[in-house]
Amino acid sequence: MLKNSQYIYNNIIIADEINTTKKYCKKAQVGVDLTIKKIFDINTKGMVEINKTIIPEYVEHPCIVTPSHTDKENRYVFYLEKGTYIVELNEGVKLGKNDTALIIMRSSLNRCGVTIQSAVWDPGYTTASNDKISTMSVRLTVDTDKGFVVEKNARICQILVFENENCDLYNGQFQGGKNGL
Repeated sequence: MLKNSQYIYNNIIIADEINTTKKYCKKAQVGVDLTIKKIFDINTKGMVEINKTIIPEYVEHPCIVTPSHTDKENRYVFYLEKGTYIVELNEGVKLGKNDTALIIMRSSLNRCGVTIQSAVWDPGYTTASNDKISTMSVRLTVDTDKGFVVEKNARICQILVFENENCDLYNGQFQGGKNGL
């Protein structure tokens, strides 16, 4: 069964308003739209071994201050060339024992020649560890030679949560948002 946005917003999305926030996410009909905090360039190669994953080195992509065309406040935007990036989202997550999540891109990105990829988010996975809540991340690929411009805190993807039957809970190397984004 697909959970509704109220359930996801109240039970899955977590924030401490220091490292993560609920300030920019928005409830949709069945999911919650997630937003950009930072974008990273992939600087080295990663590696997947039999028993662990070695995350590549990420370098923060510059966020440029630019005047707004519609109001008096400045905007903060990322100018992205064709290529692959890691996006740190503003939001954290805590999945229950019967919750499995998928993150999919918003149709606006599809129309711009940009894709978002993410893996399955397993039951029991959380970005919280001790007193700190970490953020989620997704992969963003600019598929067009024209590039792409996106504003900081813009809604770029949506988390959907499905109810699953009883299963083993996630207890892998990335539990608590550890080892990279």
